[in-house]
Amino acid sequence: MAQFTLIARNNIDRPGCHISRGTTFDITINVMGITPNNLFNNPRCADQLARQFKINGIDLPMTDRGVFSKGAWDIQMTNR
Repeated sequence: MAQFTLIARNNIDRPGCHISRGTTFDITINVMGITPNNLFNNPRCADQLARQFKINGIDLPMTDRGVFSKGAWDIQMTNR
């Protein structure tokens, strides 16, 4: 199980959703071998990633590359 803290690099504005620069989200992915480098590019964790975003109040389609991409976030692996 991998745990990450995602920090928004910039303001993200979508209809019904605003994420301010610097906003943090804690994400837990139950797939072995996931790292900050492959978190958004690994199809094995896409559903879990979408579910974790929904838990944090972000209900957007996975096709929204402004939110569901590595470039939108500073990603830190955490140990809890």
